[in-house]
Amino acid sequence: FLIIIPSWLCPMNGNGRKFDLVAFDMDGVLVDYLSSWTWVHDRFGVSNEESVISFMDGIIDDMEFMRRDIALWLRHRPGLGLEDVEKELAMLPINPGIGATVQALKDRGVRTVIISGGLDLIAGKIAERYGFDGQWSNGLEADASGKLTGEGVLRVELCNKRKALHEAQRLFQVPPERTAAIGNSSIDVSMFQACSLGIAFNPIDEDVVKGAHHVVRDASLSAVLPYLL
Repeated sequence: FLIIIPSWLCPMNGNGRKFDLVAFDMDGVLVDYLSSWTWVHDRFGVSNEESVISFMDGIIDDMEFMRRDIALWLRHRPGLGLEDVEKELAMLPINPGIGATVQALKDRGVRTVIISGGLDLIAGKIAERYGFDGQWSNGLEADASGKLTGEGVLRVELCNKRKALHEAQRLFQVPPERTAAIGNSSIDVSMFQACSLGIAFNPIDEDVVKGAHHVVRDASLSAVLPYLL
């Protein structure tokens, strides 16, 4: 009979690393807040609870979810622009240990990417600041003057994050067995299913705990490194 051993239990290969690609969720993993979208809601004093329920019940899709969120902001502040949202996101708290984690992986030649349903206005800045090799996140459509049109830009489906991860794997030519992912909620389980190692970092629900190979509860992201190196 054949025994299949997951790659995360195997010795490192000739290049001295266990993985060639590590994908990080952003909200709750790289930023110390439930969601970058929720951060803007809270800054503006609005609630999207009804939209969340409708989305979870399958009544609305990702695009309509974003559309309703943006509409809340525009009702609060007509004429809202990308720069206005970016200013609010600039105050979003960042988790410690990102720089050390990315650098340790880069030193081994490991590619690092962000896969998030959060906002690209902050994901892009984090990717650039800490040296990630790429990022997939969602955006806000704006007109020529930078004002929000009310539409979102969908790149990462909340209930199918593996689709974006597959794009990263194709881009960097890395198979699932050489990929690891870090997330904190049930929507990250789909990423874990496209990897050979999933880490639940400061998990917020039981689904991600059950779907992960390891659970890490720590203030610093660098606590995941022993499982990756």
